[in-house]
Amino acid sequence: MKRLAVKEIVPDFVGEISEFPVHAIDEQVGEELRKAWTEYPVLRFRNVPIGDAEQIAITKILGPVFLTTNVQHGKREYSPEIFVIANKKNPDGSPAGDLGDGEVQWHTDHWWIDEPPSAALLRALEVPATGGNTYWANMYSAYATLPQPMKKRLSGLYIHHQDVLDISGATRRGKELPSSPDFATWPGVDHPIVVRHPASRRLCLYLGASRERSAIVGMKQDEARELLEQLWQHATSPEHLWYQKWMPGDMIIWDNRCLLHRRDQFDPESVRLMHRTTAQGQRPAAAV
Repeated sequence: MKRLAVKEIVPDFVGEISEFPVHAIDEQVGEELRKAWTEYPVLRFRNVPIGDAEQIAITKILGPVFLTTNVQHGKREYSPEIFVIANKKNPDGSPAGDLGDGEVQWHTDHWWIDEPPSAALLRALEVPATGGNTYWANMYSAYATLPQPMKKRLSGLYIHHQDVLDISGATRRGKELPSSPDFATWPGVDHPIVVRHPASRRLCLYLGASRERSAIVGMKQDEARELLEQLWQHATSPEHLWYQKWMPGDMIIWDNRCLLHRRDQFDPESVRLMHRTTAQGQRPAAAV
């Protein structure tokens, strides 16, 4: 007997779970959740009583926990699985979490490493009255709607994702800025532009982030920049998007392997407090 009901919000994209046996998770529930998540790469839990322990347990259904490496203020020693995203301050005035109150640009999490995470789970504890919304872009539909000549052009191409500068253009901790302006020569990792999803087996775009600071393997930088700009414009066009206006207690699982996401800025005088967990992934596999 099926124990998990999913309400469809956007076909093949967004689903919602309003009843979940958080204290009776077994293999059947895990299998049904993984199946639902494959069908709906954005999966929202609403009106489900979830705390840190339950969030970690749900994360482990999707894979071993990935410990986020680029944490500055959001790490909790007593619960290393939890990454705190907040603009709140501690009593001593230090940041209580990461990412502040500004806009966060389109990206795929940890796109610059060999094996990016598969799943991200984000739970809202406190939210501002306006702003701070999260948007997702569906890379399945972005690829499916490309013209056939473009699909042919992308076959076999890889993006070189440098790992020196972060999404804001700041130098990552422990990295040195190369002297060459050619991003193709910078340290980083190569991932295919078109990947085959390991669970759904569908094809999708994999763009990473920082389009202006990426390269395409074997392509001149000017040509690569033009092609990447075309792909980003297409991938983030309105027909591929859905956004979440958060309510306290909401939790969303999204598939990092076939989505991009971004966040709106919000009033710095308001509070946004989120807890995030992440599941390990694997190296993106080329479509052919």
